[in-house]
Amino acid sequence: MATRSLKDQIASNEEAFKKTGALFGLETLKRKETDPGTYEAVWHILSNLCNAAWATGCKVSSSPIAAEGGDALWGLHTPTGEAICISRGISAHAGLLADMIKNFIDIGYEEYPGFKQGDIFENNDPHYGGIHSPDFDMCMPLFYEGELVAWASCVSHVADAGSVTPGSIGFINPDCYSDGLAISMERVGEGDRFYPWYELRIRSRTRTPDFVMGDARGRLAGCITLRERLFEVIEKYGLDLFKEASLEYVEDSRRYAVGRVKTQTVPGRIRKSQFKDLAMKGKRVLLAKQDVDCMFNLPMELTINADASVDLSLAGASGTVPFGENISPTALKSGLMMGYSHIIGFDMFNSGPISAWNIEMPPAGSWANPYPVDYQAASGVAWAPAVTWVSSLYEVFGRLFQTRGFIEEMAAGSGTIMTAEFSGINQTGMYLTGLTLEQASQGSPARGFADGENSAWCIYTPEADFGNAEISELYYPILFLGRNVAPDSGGYGRFRGGLGHTAVWMVYNTPGLEYQCGDAGMRSKIVGNHGMYGAYPAVPDRPGYGRDTNVKELIDAQKPLIHERGGPENPAVASAIEARDVQDNMIAPFVTPEPLQDYDIIVHPIAGAEAMGDPISRDPVTVVSDLNESWTSERVASDIHGVATTQSNGAYVVDEGKTARKREQIRKQRIARALPFKDWWEKEREKVQAQEGMDPAVIRMWASSMELSPKYAEELRRFWNLPEDFTFGS
Repeated sequence: MATRSLKDQIASNEEAFKKTGALFGLETLKRKETDPGTYEAVWHILSNLCNAAWATGCKVSSSPIAAEGGDALWGLHTPTGEAICISRGISAHAGLLADMIKNFIDIGYEEYPGFKQGDIFENNDPHYGGIHSPDFDMCMPLFYEGELVAWASCVSHVADAGSVTPGSIGFINPDCYSDGLAISMERVGEGDRFYPWYELRIRSRTRTPDFVMGDARGRLAGCITLRERLFEVIEKYGLDLFKEASLEYVEDSRRYAVGRVKTQTVPGRIRKSQFKDLAMKGKRVLLAKQDVDCMFNLPMELTINADASVDLSLAGASGTVPFGENISPTALKSGLMMGYSHIIGFDMFNSGPISAWNIEMPPAGSWANPYPVDYQAASGVAWAPAVTWVSSLYEVFGRLFQTRGFIEEMAAGSGTIMTAEFSGINQTGMYLTGLTLEQASQGSPARGFADGENSAWCIYTPEADFGNAEISELYYPILFLGRNVAPDSGGYGRFRGGLGHTAVWMVYNTPGLEYQCGDAGMRSKIVGNHGMYGAYPAVPDRPGYGRDTNVKELIDAQKPLIHERGGPENPAVASAIEARDVQDNMIAPFVTPEPLQDYDIIVHPIAGAEAMGDPISRDPVTVVSDLNESWTSERVASDIHGVATTQSNGAYVVDEGKTARKREQIRKQRIARALPFKDWWEKEREKVQAQEGMDPAVIRMWASSMELSPKYAEELRRFWNLPEDFTFGS
């Protein structure tokens, strides 16, 4: 009897799910029910195999991004592509890897060129489901005694993919032709070896080929490790148990997520508006069309249905931008899967939870689905709008949890992510370009009962890790003068967001170093709207640098150097040192107009997360504790939290009487400023209809949102009582 093709198996799985409501038609979990101990044991063994692959692959790699930061992921999949389990690392890629395998099957690779042991398949092309060219997605079919029993997959973020500007955060890229080397759904090796022409392409089209090939060998080493250890598990427990249990793990995870939605949320529709800027007018760009500021509309509409399935819509998403900040729907879905796993389906992280989603395709021609209309759209840093949108998921589910009383499950949204990337000759005489890892450690969001944690979280991975400063100094021609908690960098509320941190670098031992302050979710001119229940938002990141400084003279004289950002009224780069060119309040993203030289200074802040609750309801004792830790300032304690203090033995102490009076005064001031909603709406409606004071970027955003999503446009007009033919920009 002929074995069914993988494409037929996928179709059969889909039909079984429609008929039974259970993945693969598994209405009962026989392995779990008959032998729960072995079932759980094998699950943890398989998860550990993935982690062993991660440890092996990252250490084989020579890149600081993987070897030190662990910015990679390995996964184990069913023959039809569903993720069974994944390793530690950048979990935002699990869905991408699953969809890549399904894509190889769907476009007929099983027939030609075929799948066999030792084959290496790869994709980094967003046109075929990748997220951006520096993220190389790879998979290998795993055959046991001639039968395809699983797939091993992996991804690593390489230091350079040959885009028009050095590095891996290509926000300046004007089109897909600028995004660099494309591996478009290719077999890149067989017999556990890369084809020689694969390495030749990398060496001719990337700026750091040794690192890029080191990452490739690391990916391969991890997959081979996973395969060899998986076969040991199969030999111990039997092939039938592995095949049956692996399907049950995916269905089990689906049930877990559905159960949490049933018990911890309420049916109905919930929406969240969110916006992101990309301030580029007047900056260093590549094409004339890029001399423009852009705005993104990132709406989220989520509906919890009676059967606990979840409908998701991005209706209203604005149009593409002439920069590398557009994303494919497949990649966006994978980012959402990662966020969902943090919030809902975190018992077993695999493809199960997303099977209960009904995702409406984002509007064609939007930043979230560019290619049907704008095939040339760039995606050099496609994460930029994605992580901002995924952050809304935290707040949306936080509100749903709160309605059922699960306060401990609530979380506000994230802050922003600002990347730092260097390119130039390093201290060994080698040309180098690559990321630092500062952005991988933000403050975590406030919870319904507690502050967020400082620099201990990252929206795109559950394991925050900004790496060791000493390792970064080995690769890049920089010296850390400071890495410290940034005061007042989180949102303000009853529970504040976790604080971010600031890195202070001195450029050293290089003929010239370019600093690219990139955009992976940050905002510069608008504030994030991820706080909850009256919280005030975190301040946008504003980096700085000093060129042609007196730092060498300060060192020679053994005088104090610059170690922190300083306060907004007195930034350290403008007060602690002297420099010919001082930039203490830069609007990111940007690339330095000329290379930095020895003893130049970079001040690079990473934002904290958002807060929850009214700032004047914050416990005064906690505010004073932050003051004594230098995590907040007297101005914020007094003006925002309404806390009056005295000092005793050099420490701040709450003045309870003055605090009570000050907070009452703030309440009265609020009442005096307040307007009935109807009055506010009428005034705002006039402004909206007249497009009063709207920046051109805002007008272009709204115009494209309404054009691409007619129903969204109708609802917008109804809310503001606008004429049926109203459009922005007319």
